[in-house]
Amino acid sequence: MHFLFAWRYFRGKYAFQAIQIIAWVSVFAIALGTAALITVLSVSNGFTEVVKGLYSDFYADVRVTATHSKFFQISDTHYHAIKKMDGVIAISKVVENKALLVKGTRQSVVMVKGVDSNYAHINKISNYLKRGEFALGHISNPQIVVGIGVEQSLGLFQEPLGDTLQLYAVNRSGKSITQLDQLNTLSVVQSGAFSIQQEFDEQYIFADYAFAQYLFDLSENEITGIELSIDPKKEKLIVASIQSLLGKEVQIQNKYQQNIDLYKIMQTEKWIIFFILALIMVVASFNLVGALTMLVLEKKKDIHVLHSMGASSWDIQKIFLLLSGVMAFMGALIGGALSSLFCWLQLKYHLIKLEGNSFVIDYYPVKPMLVDYIAIIGLIVFISILAGWIPARRAAASLHEKI
Repeated sequence: MHFLFAWRYFRGKYAFQAIQIIAWVSVFAIALGTAALITVLSVSNGFTEVVKGLYSDFYADVRVTATHSKFFQISDTHYHAIKKMDGVIAISKVVENKALLVKGTRQSVVMVKGVDSNYAHINKISNYLKRGEFALGHISNPQIVVGIGVEQSLGLFQEPLGDTLQLYAVNRSGKSITQLDQLNTLSVVQSGAFSIQQEFDEQYIFADYAFAQYLFDLSENEITGIELSIDPKKEKLIVASIQSLLGKEVQIQNKYQQNIDLYKIMQTEKWIIFFILALIMVVASFNLVGALTMLVLEKKKDIHVLHSMGASSWDIQKIFLLLSGVMAFMGALIGGALSSLFCWLQLKYHLIKLEGNSFVIDYYPVKPMLVDYIAIIGLIVFISILAGWIPARRAAASLHEKI
């Protein structure tokens, strides 16, 4: 019954047309605020998904590394046991360590990542080649694929592919790196260049697994880690099986755990955006105070009639609280519809472009999420009811006033 009265007051006509106009202005103010809030969060979600996609393409589904050291040894028996586990799609041994890449007078500290032939089934780095091919050669004829950041720092982008470069790595048997005889020096040839994300482009180069082992003085079964492509549904079982097989000397991480700081930062940024824009919605919702106060003055006679029919002060108060909620909900629905329309147009026609051409896409990405709609609409209705508390109390108090 309370809702029916609230709905009737919302749709009804008023003696003063200005009251109806003010009420709808408040509704549309909430609608615009809602649309802005949902749109900004959708853009934030879009950028988050793009970044996650880039990191997801670079990192393996599961990575196994040593717990307390950079390198560890794995027997062929254990390696093949992991390879045969149910849900394991592909597996690759990885050797990863820092080295110095030199071209003439230019040099760059790089992260050398040695991988074997199975790596193409684990990582999608070959999809991000800017030139050349993803060819790593072999130990007697090594080739490397470098990030465009490394390529630019060495001036390689100005040269044709195939130039000889020098790789310097610390000799593990040496005690000093201040002398050249304490460094392993090997010649390599660039076969390609990739661009996936600035963090990777400026430090990573890919090389053959056996060549990387030789460069860093590693034994045959000594590696930095194992990377796997797996069936996501069987992740927990695979992780538990590997941990049981290799023991506590290794740590096993999925994609989220490999980038946990990144995901936490992105989630924190979204919450900060939400709370800042929520403050704007608080201001917009409190516009209802003036509109509802005028509605209370307009409906004084109706309030006394309801009281004479047995309505209590709390009944009157609930009617106007619900009226505040109805107005806010209608505004939120209109705002949600406007935001949904904009997101659809942006996804389909890419109306708003990104400045420059350094990003992987040339338009603002958007990703509407149902949880955002529910949270925002719920927040707006809650705030509006709080905002309507004073006018509702005023309506209940008017029972003791003369008409």
